[in-house]
Amino acid sequence: MHSDITGLIPIAAGIYVLLAAFRVVRVSKNPESNELWLQKFGVMSKVLGPILILGGLLELLGLFR
Repeated sequence: MHSDITGLIPIAAGIYVLLAAFRVVRVSKNPESNELWLQKFGVMSKVLGPILILGGLLELLGLFR
């Protein structure tokens, strides 16, 4: 099985987006700005984060070659 590390980038991005959407990490040091980002992108991040992770896993498995 061929392993390529390019799938790690979308996996890391998906994990970060999910952590930001669930308020584990902040996207801004300013609490008001962080809350505004969550109101604007929170729901979309909860949907797109797992899609990014799944896409990265599929790329690691070589299904996009």
